[in-house]
Amino acid sequence: SPAAVPWSASYEAEDAAITAGQIYTQGTVSNANGYAASGTKDVGSLDQPASKVDFTVSVPADGTYNLAILYGNQSGGPATQLLSVDGADPVTVSYPSTENWTYRAKNDVGIRLTAGSHVLTLAKGDAEVTLDRIDLTARTGEASASYEATLADISGRPSFDYSSSSGVGTGALVLRTGDKAVFDVYAPRDGYFTVRSRASAPVKLRLHGETVTAAPGQPLRLYLVAGNNRVALSAKHASVRSLDVSGDGSTAGTLAYEASSATLSGGAELVDSAHASGGSYIGSLGNSPDSTAEFTVNAPRSGRYLLVVRYAHNERRDNGHAYNTDIMSRTADITVDSGAPTRATFKNTWSWDDYWTLGVPVELKKGANTVTFGNPTGWAPDIDRIELGRVAGEFRH
Repeated sequence: SPAAVPWSASYEAEDAAITAGQIYTQGTVSNANGYAASGTKDVGSLDQPASKVDFTVSVPADGTYNLAILYGNQSGGPATQLLSVDGADPVTVSYPSTENWTYRAKNDVGIRLTAGSHVLTLAKGDAEVTLDRIDLTARTGEASASYEATLADISGRPSFDYSSSSGVGTGALVLRTGDKAVFDVYAPRDGYFTVRSRASAPVKLRLHGETVTAAPGQPLRLYLVAGNNRVALSAKHASVRSLDVSGDGSTAGTLAYEASSATLSGGAELVDSAHASGGSYIGSLGNSPDSTAEFTVNAPRSGRYLLVVRYAHNERRDNGHAYNTDIMSRTADITVDSGAPTRATFKNTWSWDDYWTLGVPVELKKGANTVTFGNPTGWAPDIDRIELGRVAGEFRH
C-alpha cells in the first residue's frame, strides 16, 4: 500500500507577528515583472536590533519536525537569525547568500515540539535576512525516496511491463544485455546513503565511475554528492521496479583534511576566516604553474574515492550592463601523485565567505597519496577543506 504522507503545514511570513520589519508585495498578476514570492508577499527590512518575526504554529503530536525556511539573503555573505521556541534559549540559524533579497533559497532546521500550539521566533542575528514562508513537516522515520524505473533515462531497447503494479508505482522496466536505465538521485548533503534496487535478478550499478553488483533488494552503502547524482543500472535480464534510497548522508568512515594541513607553494597562502571550517582557507591559489596546494592523504584501501572539495569564490566580470549578475566559474587542476591532472569546474558561490562543495572521483592507492590543486593559467577557488570517501562504502556496525 502507498506510504503515508507525513503531516505538514505552511505559514506565510506576512501573516505572522512582525516587529521592526516591513511587508513587501512582490510579483503579482498586475506586476508580472516582479520577482515571485509565496503568497506574493514577504517580510523584509529586518535589520534593526529588535527585528523579529513570531510564527504561531500548531502540530498534531510530540516529535521532531523539519522547519524549512524560505528566505532571501542580500547581505553579500553569510547571515544569521536566532531561532527560539516559546521564548526558550535561541539557536543560531545560518543563511548562505542568495545574491538578492528577492532571490530565494531554503534552509532546513530540525526542531522538537510537543503537540499543540507554539510560537517560533526568528530574530535578527548578523547581517539581514528576508523571510517569505516557513513549512513544518513531521519527521516520521529515516528519510527515503523511491525512483520508479519506468521513469528513468533509458538507452538500448528495454521493454515495459505493466501487468502488475501491486497497487502502487508505474510498472516495471525489463532490462537485457545492452540496455541501461539512468536514475537522477537527489541527496540533501554529501555523504553515504543506502541504495537498493527492487529487481527480479542481480543488477549492476555505476556511480562516480565505480561499478558494483547487487542482488535483488541488497543494500549498498554509496557515497552521494549534495544535489543530483546520475546512477546507471544495467542487467543481463531483470525486471526492475525502482531504485530506493534512504539515509541522512552519514560521513562515518570518511577522511577529512583542513586547509592548514596542506603544503603551499608559489604564492598560495593560508588566510584566517571565521567562516572556514577550521578557521582558515587556502587563498591566492593558481595563476602560475608554481602555485599549488598539496595534501597528503592516507587511504585505508585502494580504490575509487570521491574527493569532496569545500570551496568559495565570487569572481565577477563586469560587462557594463547592470541588469545581469555576471558571475564566473573558476577551475582547478587536481592531480593524484604523478598521474594526469583532472580539471574541475567550481561554480560561483555568490560570496567569498559562503562555502559550497564539489565532488570529484579519484583513484587512490592504499596508504599515503598526494592530492595537488593548482591552475597554471588562472585563479583557482579558495579551498577550505577536503573530504574523501570510498564510492562504495562498507556498512559500519
